[in-house]
Amino acid sequence: MRGLLAAILMGLALWRAAADWQATIGQGYAYRLTPIGQVIEAAAPETYASVIGAWKATSVPYLWDPVGATLMALPLALVLAALAALVWFTRRRR
Repeated sequence: MRGLLAAILMGLALWRAAADWQATIGQGYAYRLTPIGQVIEAAAPETYASVIGAWKATSVPYLWDPVGATLMALPLALVLAALAALVWFTRRRR
């Protein structure tokens, strides 16, 4: 079951990387991976704005600036590939 989950995550990572390739190279730009924040904002702008607003308004210091901003700037394709690798390498061996 974990192998299937790893395959799905890797497929999503490859799909996102290919979509980023088509979007940037087709326009004549250098290859850029899309960050998580940009993908979430494009999919659900109201939800993204409310989550980021709540994240920034929290009383925990340094939660948004170093932690949240870094997480939202990570490339989605690489995060999905890393999750797939984590699931694959931690699966039970026979």
